[in-house]
Amino acid sequence: MTMVRTCPACADTVSAVDVFCEGCGRALPGPEPSSKRSHERGAVGPDSVPTTPQESLAGAMPWEDVDSQATRPFRRRTVARPEGSESAPESSSSVPEGPSPATGGGPIAERNPGRCAWCPGRVREGYCDACGLLQPTGRDHVEVRAKRAFGVSDRGLRHEHNEDAMAIRVIEDESPHAPGAVIAVVCDGVSSSPRSDEASRVTAETGATVLAERIRRGDDPKEATGTAMTRAAQAVAAIADSPESAPACTFVSAVTDPRTGSVTVGWVGDSRAYWLSGGPDSSESALLTRDDSWSEAMVQMGALSREEAMRSANAHALIAWMGADSGEIDAHVRTVTPTGPGSVVLCSDGLWNYYPEAKDLADAVPGAGRSPLEAARAYVGHALKAGGRDNITVVVIPMPPGEPRAEPV
Repeated sequence: MTMVRTCPACADTVSAVDVFCEGCGRALPGPEPSSKRSHERGAVGPDSVPTTPQESLAGAMPWEDVDSQATRPFRRRTVARPEGSESAPESSSSVPEGPSPATGGGPIAERNPGRCAWCPGRVREGYCDACGLLQPTGRDHVEVRAKRAFGVSDRGLRHEHNEDAMAIRVIEDESPHAPGAVIAVVCDGVSSSPRSDEASRVTAETGATVLAERIRRGDDPKEATGTAMTRAAQAVAAIADSPESAPACTFVSAVTDPRTGSVTVGWVGDSRAYWLSGGPDSSESALLTRDDSWSEAMVQMGALSREEAMRSANAHALIAWMGADSGEIDAHVRTVTPTGPGSVVLCSDGLWNYYPEAKDLADAVPGAGRSPLEAARAYVGHALKAGGRDNITVVVIPMPPGEPRAEPV
């Protein structure tokens, strides 16, 4: 049985491990020293029990230089050639171990899209007919800089395409409603569904656009988040050829209000939102979302411990997502009000698989809110070094935002 206590602000009942009150969203005082607390079995919270990455991430090979395209394994397909046709150049007969010296460490300069980025061959269906290499796309590595929030999305080291997407909006300082508010959305395409990259892009852009429109006109952030999630779910469902062939993705959003210090998050699936403490006088780092996954459901029902659930082959199986085959979505929305400086981090599981606990995420990049673009880049770099087995997307929103300042290019 989980030990409970009372919120000093609204007198609502909260558990011993809660960092924020579910009722009023206020930050709760820190827990009593362990010598004064009950250690009953089951008295755990989302960040109190270490979890392990899914099995496919175990034993991942670290990479020495995550900033170089040379660390990415080249993708190649076998090219069937008619008898007597010209064969590929001898130097392209196998996948190169690194970039050609002539390219200076990556693909050659942008040119005719019909030409290969790696050799003089021609491109068909995304691959070169001569060397067979997959061609880079505009979504392989993306950075978004929006003055008060910064995001980085990367294909990772094992996927052929980046199926993640992100969108950021900042309400104008002169707006009559919520001036300076930041809206961010991160979506992770479900790889087993068709056109998952399109699903995440459509969902992220629709969600962020609708959410910004609602906030600009003065809607309550919770109400605006619910509306945005409904519209985003409708948009991704509309691109399906049929319910049996439905693009799908996860969704997580955040609205930060610099006037009140509140953070409103909404989610479906297992992309996450975290509050990361910026110092000893700030609210403790905490996971703000709860995964719509089989493992989390087993833990909440008390059927399995968190360690047992995460060891299962079904650990990362989704029980909710956005897509034409998802049915009516259960849009989770929550508002919290952390104290002191810190940052809100939205991310796909390409990052949190390696740093599932909020404290570990905060320790990996200390003071993320002080230099958010560098922090987002660092998080992606850490995930790549840990193996980069999935697409990685991170958005960092400093709290309080302070004055926009120059970030490195």
